[in-house]
Amino acid sequence: MATLDRPSNHREELGIVINSAGSRFAAVAAVLFLGAPIAAYLSGDPRALFYVHVGLGAFWFGLDFFFKFVLGPALDEVPDDAAGVINQKLVPKMAVVAEPLSVGVIASGIALAEMMGYWDSPSIWLWGALGIGVTMLLIGFGPLHYLTTKMGVELSRPEPDPERLDELFGATMKWGLVQTVLMLAIIAMMTGIRWQI
Repeated sequence: MATLDRPSNHREELGIVINSAGSRFAAVAAVLFLGAPIAAYLSGDPRALFYVHVGLGAFWFGLDFFFKFVLGPALDEVPDDAAGVINQKLVPKMAVVAEPLSVGVIASGIALAEMMGYWDSPSIWLWGALGIGVTMLLIGFGPLHYLTTKMGVELSRPEPDPERLDELFGATMKWGLVQTVLMLAIIAMMTGIRWQI
């Protein structure tokens, strides 16, 4: 039988992360970040979908930069026990927010391009944005998902292993920086779509 310390499969690991984040918090995140683009698309109004896409994208971009370049360095400067307490709450919540948010942003962008007729004659900028978006999803649901889940499970243990956490955090930051570069690249692609440069 699996325990909190030793989940026997990935499903149990996910359960630990969701419980740590709060099942209500996870549900609200999923409904908000997936429901808003669906509702905007079903409205048939490109302006509604545009504002949802831009709003969610700005939130994702801001969250990414704040976490990596403000909160992360700040936590490095506080005592390990204080940082550990914060990370026990922060990491699971970030994990359950990041995945539906990324799907909501990228899916709403694809749907917006369809509503605005860009797929009738797709430009290199549109194909570039699509390729980068799919790559971001593959990274987010691949290595980043795996690493943050493992980190959330480790943080849930009565006595987390500091070396294991450092290893997981270092790998997560490397993949996260790849995502940041791709995020900047997809913004460049969308600028190209807008102005057809």
